[in-house]
Amino acid sequence: MAIATACLTLTLVPGTAFAKPGSVAEFSPDESRKLGWQVVNDGVMGGLSKGKLSIGADGILSFSGNLSLENNGGFSSLRTNDVSLDLSDAKGLAARVKGDGRTYQIRLATDARFRGMEVSFSADFPTEKGKWTEVEIPFSDFTGSFRGMSLNNENSTPAKIRRLGILLGDKKAGAFEMQIDWIRTYGANKQEDGNSILSAAAKDGRFKTLAAAIQSAGLAETLSGDGPLTVFAPTDEAFAKLPQGTVGDLLKPENIDQLKAVITMHVTRGKAGLADALKSGSVKSLQGSPLNIAFAKGRVRVNDAAILDADLACGNGVIHVIDSVLLPPPPENDILAVAEKNGNFKTLIAAVKAAGLVDALSADGPITILAPTDEAFDRLPEGTVESLLQKENLGKLRSILTGHAIPGKVSAGDALNARKAKSISGQTINFAIKDGTLKANSSTILSTDIACDNGIIHIIDAVLLPEGNDKKSDAPASALKSIENAIDRGVPIYNSGDPAKCAAIYRECLMSLSKDKSLDARLREMLSTVAERGSRHDNAEDQAWLYRSALDKAYAIIGQD
Repeated sequence: MAIATACLTLTLVPGTAFAKPGSVAEFSPDESRKLGWQVVNDGVMGGLSKGKLSIGADGILSFSGNLSLENNGGFSSLRTNDVSLDLSDAKGLAARVKGDGRTYQIRLATDARFRGMEVSFSADFPTEKGKWTEVEIPFSDFTGSFRGMSLNNENSTPAKIRRLGILLGDKKAGAFEMQIDWIRTYGANKQEDGNSILSAAAKDGRFKTLAAAIQSAGLAETLSGDGPLTVFAPTDEAFAKLPQGTVGDLLKPENIDQLKAVITMHVTRGKAGLADALKSGSVKSLQGSPLNIAFAKGRVRVNDAAILDADLACGNGVIHVIDSVLLPPPPENDILAVAEKNGNFKTLIAAVKAAGLVDALSADGPITILAPTDEAFDRLPEGTVESLLQKENLGKLRSILTGHAIPGKVSAGDALNARKAKSISGQTINFAIKDGTLKANSSTILSTDIACDNGIIHIIDAVLLPEGNDKKSDAPASALKSIENAIDRGVPIYNSGDPAKCAAIYRECLMSLSKDKSLDARLREMLSTVAERGSRHDNAEDQAWLYRSALDKAYAIIGQD
């Protein structure tokens, strides 16, 4: 599926004076000239998206244009020079923005590396159409990724920020427009006035169970930090109303994730007084679920819990006392969650994660999965699974896995009536009754029509392998290896201060790939165009950046084939 993105990369020149305390970017004319903003559209990689920027005398940066999903999607970006920022004394980044109602990401890069290459960290923030809003994004919300692959073990380091950015990637073609007044830091790492939410709750005497749960969940620092936060605090009597043994089970170390979900269900960002909360009608908890606030049954209620006492002011927010514990909704029943609960798909799930396809099985869908059991993978020749999980074979692994996925919700009856279906990888899957059993190609369907929120699972007893010979399937792996080798060679050379030599290595790889007839003709043409366009650049750094972007794009496209 094509993914269109619009990217605004904000970088600061070392030594640039901050206009205001905590300032990261104020977009003044002098600052903007020093930063040297420039537009890079996706035409360098064959895309059709267009973006433009303007910075007014009023210090407002406008970033607008049109996203296109054609030619494998696109992006539009702004960028400047690199920077070295230490923001470790802040809780996160804040920005005053006016958008178009779409959800953007703020992105940053640090010294973190994956296979010697830069890791990107991102966190979402919403915009309201035509309305100025101030958004706060804690550094703890940023998650790492590399070429679309989640890197959950990588942590952003505010002390070593090398680049900031804004990304639009909501897969919606059409016009976009975003204005930014400023970007600043907010908060301090510790609440110093002794009147944090946690200390106030401890002094009150009604929240012993809540305080113990906060400590066990490792959330004490969050509720003692700068905030502001709003906490809907259940009393000890509220916890006592839960089924016997519930609190004890939640406090066990093995249930810490459940405990965190329960505690964060009671917390929301910002300082929401009762009047403001009633006016809004709903706020989003840190757990992610909405909290509905309204008059019901003669009381002001948060979901089903009644507010007993409101607007208890603290140094970092406000407490509202409630008479019942708010429990998170049941976990979603998507395909990945159902497969994990089943217990017979450990190999399949490991392969999905290695191939970077987790989001595909957790997305809205609908999609139909023919799921091979662990025994099905065990029947493959010895060493096959281990080989597929190697990084040089991830393209082949993705091809095999997407050969088990059919767009839409296809029941067993639908499959038999249609007799055949085309998988996401393009492979034809034939359905038939043979010897009294339902078959998908040569595999037997053991169980059918397992309903999920985003589709259907049919369990099969054999792995469906792509059609074609091994020689052909080795071509993508060879191309991917060439790109990896070029990047592995180029990165240390660039970092040592020789961008021209790095650009030459990247260009050599581009030209080699453009002549590889096993690759898609449109991809080869794009690579050749980029190589030729780069040769007209006088700046070696621009050349290296242009060629590297094309290699990353090619890597993503080839890896999906």
